[in-house]
Amino acid sequence: MRIIVFALRGCPVAALGPYGNEWIATPNLDRFAAEGVVFDAHVSDCPDPAAAGRAWRTGRHQVPPIDPGTASTSPANDLLAVLKARSVRTYLLRNTREANDAHADFYVGWDELFDARPDPADRSPADALFRALPAVLDRLAESADWLLWIEIDHLLPPWVVRQDVFDVYVEDLLEDDSEQAAEDSDEPDEAGDEPADVEPDPEFDEEPEPEIEEPEVEPVQPWTDPPTGWFDRDDLASWELLHRSFAAAVTVFDADLGRVFEVLRCRGLDRSAAWVLTADRGLPLGEHGLIGFHRPWLHEELVHVPLIVRQPDAAQAGRRVPALTQPADLAPTLAAWYGADWPAADDVSLLPLTRGEAESVRPFACSGLVLGPAGEWAIRTPEWTLLVPARPHPDDEERREPMLFEKPNDRWEVNDLRPRQQERADELEALLRQVVNGNR
Repeated sequence: MRIIVFALRGCPVAALGPYGNEWIATPNLDRFAAEGVVFDAHVSDCPDPAAAGRAWRTGRHQVPPIDPGTASTSPANDLLAVLKARSVRTYLLRNTREANDAHADFYVGWDELFDARPDPADRSPADALFRALPAVLDRLAESADWLLWIEIDHLLPPWVVRQDVFDVYVEDLLEDDSEQAAEDSDEPDEAGDEPADVEPDPEFDEEPEPEIEEPEVEPVQPWTDPPTGWFDRDDLASWELLHRSFAAAVTVFDADLGRVFEVLRCRGLDRSAAWVLTADRGLPLGEHGLIGFHRPWLHEELVHVPLIVRQPDAAQAGRRVPALTQPADLAPTLAAWYGADWPAADDVSLLPLTRGEAESVRPFACSGLVLGPAGEWAIRTPEWTLLVPARPHPDDEERREPMLFEKPNDRWEVNDLRPRQQERADELEALLRQVVNGNR
């Protein structure tokens, strides 16, 4: 068995065509999803790179306990050790900036580690990946069974945004500005009279004034490195610039992925290997007043991450899985693909879901994140999401209260129903505390 995992550093599902985005062009990811199985409710248990790495490697949920001193001390498994026992070679290829690497522990235990660090002199951060990939694939050809893990951070700022791609995304804004300018020029004069069409009189005609060339308008520049912190959602101009800049970054990233996919297809790996695409966390872009990882607010844009599985020869193509899944499910799934026994009985393989042999693997999904002094926890069911800010940040003027959102109707989590559903919210919070403090 051969498996390629694309592990993205930061990727909000709302920006991807396979997850319903209709205005950002992602044709290569669209094809990937059409040939694969899309998991619609893949929820991060702890949207932190180090925690994601531990979940992927150990198959254990990484939700921090709400109450200190209640974490589980049971031993964890290690995916790489399980695969080595099955003579599976493991390779890791980093196409990330060092600042976006996983925790150092994640890089221990691989048979080989290759670096393809983005070069600032390149047109695209993916150029280093293309230079390294052929030699890595040649190396993999020496093994019958292998796992290739590719880390990519292109969707974390600062983004590489091509001006021609960005111009397409702001074209309608420029047209609106030019139309408004034309309307302004046709306004009545100060006396209130409309401009009249006057026939020229040849007897009194003067020499026509020479045409004055209009100065070239500087193109709008993309916002490639927005600062982490608070964001004013009422600033519509900044909102448009931010989201259209990110849209262009996603389209450029999709094109780079398409080039990678083509290399794999030319090697026949679309027929002989499984491809998996996922992410360690999303990326807040002002949806709830934050840019980046400024507060541990576990809204959709941070905890809902992609999971797309393309099986060899595109088996089960087009299937969508609505069941709740989490990053810890990846380790037992990969082990099952290689025919390896996963030691823990409470961890689940997703292969039955990819084949339509099961409808769900859990009734709810829990998440938690601590950033500095602040911490927030969440529980997600097919019908509800409850956010519980159990540790407020001392610098915040207003205390953040628990919130309850209906799913999937309130995708963007704007309508807090907790005041009207207090009993349901209390039941979910009690379940959340019971599960999280046991740390499953």
